[in-house]
Amino acid sequence: MHLLRWILFRRIRKGGELLGIVRRHYNHQRDILPEKNRMELESGMREFETTLKCVSTSAAALATASSTLEDLAHRWLKAYAHPAYRDNFESFLGTAVLVFAFKTFFATPMEIPTGSAQPTFYGITAEDLRDRPDVKIPTGIARLWERWIKGTSYYEVIATEAGELRGITNVRKELGAGTRGIGKKCDVVVGNRTYTVHWAPEIPEDHLRLYDRYNDNTPFKASFKQGEPIIRCRVRAGDRLFVERFTYNFRKPRRGEYFVFKSTGVAPSIVTQGTHYIKRLVAFGGEKVRIGDDRHVYINGRPLGTNDSGFERIYAFDPNAVATDSVYSGHVNGTVYQKAFAHYLGTTPRGGVSPAVQKSWAAARASYYAGVTRYFPDQDAEFTVRTNCFLGFGDNTMSSSDGRHWGDVPREKVIGKSWMVMWPITDRWGW
Repeated sequence: MHLLRWILFRRIRKGGELLGIVRRHYNHQRDILPEKNRMELESGMREFETTLKCVSTSAAALATASSTLEDLAHRWLKAYAHPAYRDNFESFLGTAVLVFAFKTFFATPMEIPTGSAQPTFYGITAEDLRDRPDVKIPTGIARLWERWIKGTSYYEVIATEAGELRGITNVRKELGAGTRGIGKKCDVVVGNRTYTVHWAPEIPEDHLRLYDRYNDNTPFKASFKQGEPIIRCRVRAGDRLFVERFTYNFRKPRRGEYFVFKSTGVAPSIVTQGTHYIKRLVAFGGEKVRIGDDRHVYINGRPLGTNDSGFERIYAFDPNAVATDSVYSGHVNGTVYQKAFAHYLGTTPRGGVSPAVQKSWAAARASYYAGVTRYFPDQDAEFTVRTNCFLGFGDNTMSSSDGRHWGDVPREKVIGKSWMVMWPITDRWGW
């Protein structure tokens, strides 16, 4: 009944706030108060609380009781200097403690920077719009909506005079960024002019669509005419998700779940240190794992399939279709990867692929191929997960650096499981 009255009547809420303030000040000063004064204050607070919770208490009676308690507090409790600053600081400190506790024990935000989990979780993707005059770059409120709600940024730089592309310079790094950094802005030099691009994404060579760093870092377009777009691209941010840290305190991770682990100390020569990785758990300590040419993972001889929780979409692929980047294609070993990529190079999407672009693709995939073949070169290779360790793979089997490359992860490195995508607020938002 008191809760209902608290919700319905402002005077009940104000009375509760007054009682809380007096009680807090009393607790701060009780050790310096004489016993007589302590007893008087305690008695006054009990009487006020009884009046506050009594259903038959009228508004006038509550106002009288509030005045009596205030007079008692002013009589015996010492006033603090700058009480408004003190209360604001306490509120701020309490909020900070709650946020820290929430991040430490319940949920931690995490950004997906790469495409190793696509299409489950998306990393940063970029699209060159220089040959797409039909795509209009939004302005004003529409552009803010695209950026802050959908996570889509547009970059456009128009050449004010003709010139050769000379490079990307002066990338400003954010605090705590990696060796390449995430630039807040960078400079693009064309001819004798320098153009500043604000809020450049990670690896400007890739996402601003100027250089092909996999093909001897050659420019996609080397020179520009006056009035021609140097940069005109659309960059979509990677998913931001919450990592749930509570469940694994009470149970072990389950096969098929996406788990998050600290990278520090895990395969230092391969894995980027000092960050977090997210992978789908495929095997536990002591299990023998191999990847068949049918693109299914075999655990102690038993194949995983669509009936296994967490793998329903992974293995719902067309067995006659070639494994494809950013599409659920099962899991590939070195043999299947090599065949799939050879088929990929042999196709001619969008009217043809030049030898230079094919060379670029081949170089881009070479590191992934080397990673896949380290522990799973063919369907006969078998990997035994170490005791108290987990083996995890990414869903984007053609573009994922995962346990096929750096092996298993010690159990103590696991901090939690994926919970929900909190941003961008698009069709990917949710559990």
